[in-house]
Amino acid sequence: MVIAALRGGLGNQMFQYAAGRAAARAGGVPLVLDTVYLNDRFPRPAFSPRTYDLDIFNVVAPLTSLSKLSASFPIPGIWLGIDLAVAAIKSGFGIRKFFKEKKGFTFDPEVVSGKKEIFLWGFWQSPKYFDGIEDELREAFRFVHPLDGAAVQIAEDIKRKNSVSLHVRRTDYVAPKYQKMYGETNLDYYRRAIDTIAATVDNPTFYIFSDDIAWCKENIKPAFPVEYVERNSQGPKASHHLQLMSLCKHNIIANSTFSWWGAWLNRNPEKIVIAPKEWLAGQAQGMALTRGWETV
Repeated sequence: MVIAALRGGLGNQMFQYAAGRAAARAGGVPLVLDTVYLNDRFPRPAFSPRTYDLDIFNVVAPLTSLSKLSASFPIPGIWLGIDLAVAAIKSGFGIRKFFKEKKGFTFDPEVVSGKKEIFLWGFWQSPKYFDGIEDELREAFRFVHPLDGAAVQIAEDIKRKNSVSLHVRRTDYVAPKYQKMYGETNLDYYRRAIDTIAATVDNPTFYIFSDDIAWCKENIKPAFPVEYVERNSQGPKASHHLQLMSLCKHNIIANSTFSWWGAWLNRNPEKIVIAPKEWLAGQAQGMALTRGWETV
């Protein structure tokens, strides 16, 4: 079997699931999800605990026995230690290969080479891992919560206009630990991205999504119609905002897996997707982009 360990928020979990599903497909074996890390609440500095978020989709995959045990009887640090120790021991004895992601999200073709027994520990942020199973993933990543409240009207407006989603991530990125990793909010990038869209798209309307919408209202003011999408329309686990981004005709993403997937799920065959040149602070875009996407 292929075991994919889930870590991080929704966007990260989507990449981990996608790589795991592709590896399982290549090997002709089942995919099993490991949520022990998500269940662990061992104190860590500047760490935001996460939960299993793939339940907003049509994702069907069993969990490991230790995942269920750690959810029912949480013991900080213990289950995670056991989980990784067992994975390492099995790898050492050649029972199940332990794949730890290379630095910089570098694509590792061995992950999807058809091995039947593997444990995936990483973020796997490259669409190369799931090349060829995109239709399967789109079916799996089908939203199960219908839009409601304000999100319904926003969706109708998005479909009617030359809509462009623009995503800004701030809350955790402005913490000192993560700011060093991801960099400060790059206003010049957003200005360049808006100009690039405006040079091609007639009468664009920008829909701005963010975890700090007040900051966006003060700092991002396109010379075009703009809608600041409030957080009261985000839905369960922000699934409505992800869906609304996917409904826009074009996308400007942050260096965030959340908006990356919003753009990937966009089915417009003529979409323009703009991404930042740097995914991590001071590091050129190491994450492979889907064909047709561009950086500014």
